[in-house]
Amino acid sequence: MMLTKSLLLGTSAALLAVAGAQAADLPSRKAAPVEYVRVCDAYGAGFYWIPGTDTCLKVGGRVRIDTWYTPAKSAVQLRSTGGPAFTGAPGGGIASSTYTNANGVDQLGWYARGLLMMDARTQSAWGTVQTAVTLRLAAQTGLAQAGQLTSVPLAVAGTTGTTIEAAYVRFAGFTIGQAASNFTFLPSNQYQSIWSPSFPSGIRQFAYTATFGRGISATIAIENVGDLSMANTANSLGFNPYSATASTATAQGPSRLPALVGNVRFDQPWGAAMVSAVVLQNTANFATPGIQAVTNGLGPLVKKTGWAVSAGLRINLPMLAAGDSIQGWVAYGVGALNYTSIPNLNSNTQTTANYLGGFLRGDRDMTIYCVGVGCLSYGVEQAAALNIAGVFTHYWTPSLRSNLVGSYIRLTPGSVTRNTDWTNGGLSSATGWSVQTNLIWSPVRNFDIGIELSYARLQQSLTGLNGAAPSAVSCTVAAPMCTASISPSNWTGRMRVERTF
Repeated sequence: MMLTKSLLLGTSAALLAVAGAQAADLPSRKAAPVEYVRVCDAYGAGFYWIPGTDTCLKVGGRVRIDTWYTPAKSAVQLRSTGGPAFTGAPGGGIASSTYTNANGVDQLGWYARGLLMMDARTQSAWGTVQTAVTLRLAAQTGLAQAGQLTSVPLAVAGTTGTTIEAAYVRFAGFTIGQAASNFTFLPSNQYQSIWSPSFPSGIRQFAYTATFGRGISATIAIENVGDLSMANTANSLGFNPYSATASTATAQGPSRLPALVGNVRFDQPWGAAMVSAVVLQNTANFATPGIQAVTNGLGPLVKKTGWAVSAGLRINLPMLAAGDSIQGWVAYGVGALNYTSIPNLNSNTQTTANYLGGFLRGDRDMTIYCVGVGCLSYGVEQAAALNIAGVFTHYWTPSLRSNLVGSYIRLTPGSVTRNTDWTNGGLSSATGWSVQTNLIWSPVRNFDIGIELSYARLQQSLTGLNGAAPSAVSCTVAAPMCTASISPSNWTGRMRVERTF
């Protein structure tokens, strides 16, 4: 028995030795190393190394669903007509038939938005190279898709759209591409947009930011005037500002210069402060037969310099609760409405003011007009705006917070515009203010369920003959200028569900 076991063990050992020798003679082939996704913590949470590269990538997104209700608006009520609502910009051949019943609109809005965000960063000898892209997909119905009320019927079927919110490269202090404007200060943390500009889709730019230490930085940038809706076209008055003729046909002139923006910012544990300024050129071409007849068929190019300045301050209030803060912003400008107020105050879909009826004419940075019989000479003036806004944020618990928001806007067109009948393109000085308060619950991080109540009021005057209803009849130099008081107000209730990942 022992002899048999010894023979078996010896034979097995011999076979293993032979097999090992033969295997050693075979060509070897090692398995390729597996590339695992690794966490990249150099730039914060959510970044991962792209396998086989030295680049870290963060992929995320946001889903937002809004619904809101506005009661039948009082809109623009004229003393002499008992309550029709104005729903469009006058001039350009739009007649008095642009009146409609204030209740004849859909008062409910739905909005669904999806954001896809990517942020790639690579370390270099000159600092971090950052490339960011944010794509917005949206669908809306009812009030959510309202533009100027005459141009987009509120009761039509829903619409969808795709927008690039951001697309830029940031390197060695330079920002090149589409990013937030360097002029604004307040964040867009309120549900309803306030009168302050927010550039929700960014603006194309070439900017440089210098950091000096101790929280001090300064930025100089050129920004694309083609992205400024209020600068893209010019308002126009009639051939004679005090006649009932149709508005002057105009077009935007060539944009030879970008907007020049600069700011100085101070960030500290207690909060932040910033001052900023912008200078831009407004242009327009006349296309009026009377002027073209004396300029060889080409309307003259008119140019005006617009500007604005602003100051912002945020103070953290940890003594009240963690995350609490109060912040404010004030801006004033002439011919730079995109930088001092929201674009198209009478058609912005995010603000209660949209449902007031809005300004009698959505103003632009510049207004052109003709003087003299036959429109043989011209004039040009710019609109000024003052904006003040503030936000107080309070955390009742770590998962329950509120924002109290207030905003004020004062728009002052040029003197000729203010003294021109609205049917000829005139616009009075106007004042708007709004307040909003919301309550937001975050059951888990980056998941918000919130409700908001807002109220807005717009005060302006309508220039018309002896207080009559707007028509083709306008005030003349000999007739007294009379106004009808226009002070619409309204409130809106809103609910939002939002998840960021």
